Amino acid sequence: MATLVDQHGRPIRKEQLTEELAAPSMAGVRTVWTSAVTSGLTPRRLAALLQGAAEGDMHDYLTLAEEMEERDLHYRCELGKRKLAVSSLPANVEAASDSAHDVMLADEVRALVRRPGFRGLLTDLLDALGKGYSVAEIIWQRGAKWWPERYEWRDPRFFTFDRESRRQLLLLDEADMANGVPLAPYKFIVHLPHLKTGIPIRGGLARVAAWSYLCKNYDIKDWLAFVEVFGMPLRVGRYGAGAGDKDINILKAAVANLGSDAAAVIPQSMQIEFIESGKKGGGEEIFRKLAEWLDDQVSKGILGQTASSSGTPGRLGDDKLQAEVRDDIRDDDAMQLAGTINRYLVKPFIDLNHGPQENYPELTIKALEQEDIKTLTAALEKLVPLGLKVEQSVVRDKIGLPDPDEGAELLGVQSATAQNSQRLGRARNNQSDGQDNIDKLAEQTMADADGGDMVEQVYRLLEESGSLEEATEKLLDIYDRLPVNKTGAALGDRLFQADLTGRAEILDEAGGNNGRGDG
Repeated sequence: MATLVDQHGRPIRKEQLTEELAAPSMAGVRTVWTSAVTSGLTPRRLAALLQGAAEGDMHDYLTLAEEMEERDLHYRCELGKRKLAVSSLPANVEAASDSAHDVMLADEVRALVRRPGFRGLLTDLLDALGKGYSVAEIIWQRGAKWWPERYEWRDPRFFTFDRESRRQLLLLDEADMANGVPLAPYKFIVHLPHLKTGIPIRGGLARVAAWSYLCKNYDIKDWLAFVEVFGMPLRVGRYGAGAGDKDINILKAAVANLGSDAAAVIPQSMQIEFIESGKKGGGEEIFRKLAEWLDDQVSKGILGQTASSSGTPGRLGDDKLQAEVRDDIRDDDAMQLAGTINRYLVKPFIDLNHGPQENYPELTIKALEQEDIKTLTAALEKLVPLGLKVEQSVVRDKIGLPDPDEGAELLGVQSATAQNSQRLGRARNNQSDGQDNIDKLAEQTMADADGGDMVEQVYRLLEESGSLEEATEKLLDIYDRLPVNKTGAALGDRLFQADLTGRAEILDEAGGNNGRGDG
């Protein structure tokens, strides 16, 4: 096998594939220790933090993005909805062609998708929605084939972008602590979702939600301060003109302690007055409405709508508007994630085991629409009998059914030939052989048609006629009044039954010939 190279022409060092190249450490540039960012966050600090991230200093921004998920339940919930909307979709694999080789490659990729850890990989890569990028390291194992032993999510703070384009991701390493080193080929899965035109670090949803997060923090702090004193009377301490600083401090402490202790001791020369606040309602509405409005902005930025978060229906009352994530957003996320898997996992897996290929299997992640399944089924029902050749594996992928295990009990549909044979068998069981069969059909026809009355009228007409001409005229005269409808229906039924009987005899003869070895 020729030397493998990645898309940049770099040779693959297979001895690195089974090693961990981006593992964290207690010290060094990939340390597990980090400091908090959100405590004491101010507008000035946030602006500087976001600007620094755009210029290449991403550490504090990535820390803020992680803390936002830990501290803001709404942001975490909405971001989780968007991730789950994609990670829960079925992953299907389609062969590049109908050739045996391409089908074999697709089957191996299907086995790769079914291995433990793949669904967790999708969830880890979708962390890029919030932060702008996500990286997972593949730990390969070598046996009869190269297989991923596991996928290790790597902290995004272990990486940086190149200083020129700010698009090529580099690994922070002691070998080049200032600039980072290129990622080893076939070792890392890098998901860079195209959420916004521009450099990847400016496209993360955390950057969009950061200002709402900061404003909501200020709002909640003021709301809590308001709740602490809401409805409590204003306490005013009064002291005489001759009171000294010591007496004033005693009075001040007594007034403050009344809020929590409801008790105080003051000199007789002093007094405390309680002024009722009026307990007017509505003040808390300002804080609540501001918090809800900020949450709605976050929901719009992440989900594309607010119906599933605030419970408000869409303008048109369409049920689709109540979906957790807008369909176009979900489908675009899924398509981009599938492209990442094909580029960084499917191709390396095929190349390591079979060498570079002209065409590769394609993994797709997409929702199955009920209408699509009905349309596909209807098309197959019409086109397959006309000679269209369709792979079962392709159809199973499109409707989301796994390949059956060897030896499993399978559902089946009887062919048209088998169904016709059953009908002919039933007809054969209901009839006798030869001339007896014809006689019985005739008798049954007359009985079903109730034709005895019609025949009797004709006999009586012939007996009363003196000549053939007279009989002909009388027969034509009563023709319209003869009960022929029932007779016609009975004749149609018996002709169909006779046809089935004849076909059954032909099948019997053919089967007999085959049994004798002549056919």
